[in-house]
Amino acid sequence: MPRQPQSQSQRSQVDRNISTQPMDESHLVRNMVKTILNLSINKSAIKRSEICSNALKGDGRLYNRLIPEVEEILGKIYGYRLVEVESKGQKTMILCSTIATSSMAEVNDNYRRKYTFLFVILGYIFMKNGTIPERMLWEFLQTIGIDEQQEHSYFGEPKKLLELFVKQAYVLRFKQTMEGMNEESVFLSWGVRANHEVSKREIFESMCKLMKRKPSDFKSQYIETQGLTDTSMDEDLDSDELE
Repeated sequence: MPRQPQSQSQRSQVDRNISTQPMDESHLVRNMVKTILNLSINKSAIKRSEICSNALKGDGRLYNRLIPEVEEILGKIYGYRLVEVESKGQKTMILCSTIATSSMAEVNDNYRRKYTFLFVILGYIFMKNGTIPERMLWEFLQTIGIDEQQEHSYFGEPKKLLELFVKQAYVLRFKQTMEGMNEESVFLSWGVRANHEVSKREIFESMCKLMKRKPSDFKSQYIETQGLTDTSMDEDLDSDELE
């Protein structure tokens, strides 16, 4: 599951952790790392211009030269990967965790509620082959007692949560013209952060348990999560039957 954002107290460790690097390391690299961590505290998108403005005094020429070292520190010390994303024609970056939280028991109640709802959304999208009209998601959620316009007793405000997941790049929202229709419809799919931080295999296995179905009942999802081809899936199923 996605890693919980660092708290302010954890953020205060930034300078101390970076100071363990060799003394000849540029203070500009330290500034860039600190800036990126601070800007992404709520899993927000980061603009290159923000990094240059806050860490490099507006000197964008230094960015390309220093960013490889910055990315190495982010990965080795903090367990993050800087990933480029594009939204509405504008390129930004997000900080994706390379360290997964092993269970919901490790996170606080608010985070657990929020990301249980995210898993429901991602699971439904995945079981529908990766892309769905947004209206279809709300129709499904209504069948399990979650109304778009009403606050839920456990999850809170579902509409606001979906907007948050879109902003954090867990969910991608885009417009597309459906076949046989002139007007564009709004669609949802897995976002860049979800593809980096969420295990499709775990989501798939959970959805199968929820529906009380075998994973092999869903051929395309089974192939994707097991890294199989059509042929190897048939062989895999045959071996299961022989056991």
